[in-house]
Amino acid sequence: MLGRARRLAGCERGLAALEFALLAPALLMLVFAIVLYSFYFAALMGVRHAAVEGARAAVAGLSTAERTALAQGRARAVIDGYGALLAAGGGAAIAAGPDATGTFRVRVSYEMSGSPMMRYAAFVPMPSPTVSASIIVTNGSY
Repeated sequence: MLGRARRLAGCERGLAALEFALLAPALLMLVFAIVLYSFYFAALMGVRHAAVEGARAAVAGLSTAERTALAQGRARAVIDGYGALLAAGGGAAIAAGPDATGTFRVRVSYEMSGSPMMRYAAFVPMPSPTVSASIIVTNGSY
């Protein structure tokens, strides 16, 4: 009995499988977190891109109403261009208009809580599900 226990203690046949069973969950969670964060940062970049393009289009307007319409239209076109990445959460809120300080602000906000990837936020700590960007351009009245 003692010889059999020594032989079993010196056996390394199943050691690789045991190490894999212990480390695989951590490595898979790391890969999963990388994929989730890549989708999150892609959505963040899309929202920023929409805000920048909206502000850029607003510069061409002559009146406040025209600038607002141009900014909202261009920002909506950029959001729609991102397809399923920014459509899964229910759409973006686009606000454009003059500020109290005499500037023109374009703000794009996107709620990601309806996105399928946010269902897994309980397993991987994620940032806030609301992604927003705000761009300020001069109003042109000075």
